[in-house]
Amino acid sequence: MKKKIWLTAVILAAASCFAGCSPKEKAPAATQAAESQADAGAGQTSGDSAGQTSGDSAGEESAKDAAQADEKAAGDGTVYELRSTTNQAQTGTIGQALEFFCKTVEEKSQGRIKTTANFGSELGSQSEQVEMCQAGALELVLAAPGTGPGVWVPELQMYEFPFLFDSNEQYREITREMEDEVNNRLSQYGFYTYGTMSMGSRDMLTVSPVTKLEDMRGLKMRGPNAVYISMFDALGASGTTMDWNEVYTALQTKIMDGMEASPSMINSMKFQDNAKNLAITNHCMACIQFYFNDNWFQALPKDLQQIVKEAVDETEAFQDALDDSDNEKALEAMKAEGVTITEPSDLDQWVAACAPMLEEYRQKGDNWNSFIDQIIELKK
Repeated sequence: MKKKIWLTAVILAAASCFAGCSPKEKAPAATQAAESQADAGAGQTSGDSAGQTSGDSAGEESAKDAAQADEKAAGDGTVYELRSTTNQAQTGTIGQALEFFCKTVEEKSQGRIKTTANFGSELGSQSEQVEMCQAGALELVLAAPGTGPGVWVPELQMYEFPFLFDSNEQYREITREMEDEVNNRLSQYGFYTYGTMSMGSRDMLTVSPVTKLEDMRGLKMRGPNAVYISMFDALGASGTTMDWNEVYTALQTKIMDGMEASPSMINSMKFQDNAKNLAITNHCMACIQFYFNDNWFQALPKDLQQIVKEAVDETEAFQDALDDSDNEKALEAMKAEGVTITEPSDLDQWVAACAPMLEEYRQKGDNWNSFIDQIIELKK
């Protein structure tokens, strides 16, 4: 009850903020009365000329008004608040990327955008954080597509489909190339998407060793969304969805036999405290995308919108290099903490076991099919 009261208060405060920041007014369209012409030919020429002149003039006035509005917003001392969050640890590559983004936005905007950042479960589960952003209690949430906005657009779960992408480099290219398509599918739900960060290839962390496919049989494994549950079923295990910030305790109390994630993600949460076996399976990749509250982003002056995009671009490059390096360091850190690392020799059997899943997901509907087709086309 206390949490709900707090959330309501935050949302009301956000609504008050947005009520005070009205979007730019559009210039009214120019209208002209047609002049009567004695000569039909002359009338045609005169009409064309007048129409073209009027259209050009209206377009110039509209562009001029927009530029003046932006200039006014820049000069009136308005400070825009950007409250952000991620369910990832502050020490992980996504947490560090969010800090880098916030610092970059403030510097580039010269203080016209004031940022705050939250990490882990400070504001609740990932789904609660996404809902807060949709409601306007936050301006930005960094979330996994499938387990965040995937509530409304479930085909976003394809970004975490097993053995679909050939490499992390390919994964980054395709997920960023498809941002416009994600916006087309998600904008009606109040989000604006710009920016994608990979969290690397994912592996299996388990209490008991997994050296071959048969070892997965009967294990209780944590997965973030339905695609993972289908994958675990195909591999002979039993999958359960669970919020990221509940995994440590689930492993500690033996509720779960294992989980999966990239080495960097695992090490950032110290899940290896409770499970000492890591099988390098590279079964899928996962990403985090920037989801802005659409009303907030569209109400920004155009120059600030551009600054936010530039900050996202720089953050992507920062996190790319950081994540690649951190995954290597995380493996070494886990080895030093007594984690046994294995590479199953029968990964072709893992791939074959999951292969029928693609047709099963195609049967879910046209929205799934079209999204899958675009991914496959970009792989060529």
